[in-house]
Amino acid sequence: MTSPTANTAEMPPRELNSNALFDGQRELHIRHGGEQYRLRITRSGKLILTK
Repeated sequence: MTSPTANTAEMPPRELNSNALFDGQRELHIRHGGEQYRLRITRSGKLILTK
């Protein structure tokens, strides 16, 4: 089994368009390591990630 750092050295990171990710919404929830995070687009168009 390879470590995650070994994979990133071999391949560039995936790139996603935020329009496709949000699909017309201004907020989405991300589950990571048993925790829930909130990613939202601010009024000024910036991205904010909070736990």
